[in-house]
Amino acid sequence: MRRAQLSFGDGLITEEVSDLREDWMIQADQVLADEQIVSAVYEALAKRLPRVAAAAGRAPQPKWFM
Repeated sequence: MRRAQLSFGDGLITEEVSDLREDWMIQADQVLADEQIVSAVYEALAKRLPRVAAAAGRAPQPKWFM
């Protein structure tokens, strides 16, 4: 697999923010990388909040509101 070329700022930005990452963020990334956990959460939320889950975004506003 070929790696994409980095732009000038990519390395600089990575170096500057590397120490901002906390331990809990690494654990959260590992949990979010597990597709089974993420899909289970989506399914549970869809059962709990079917109207909101179906909309998948902000509820529409009435025309007069805009």
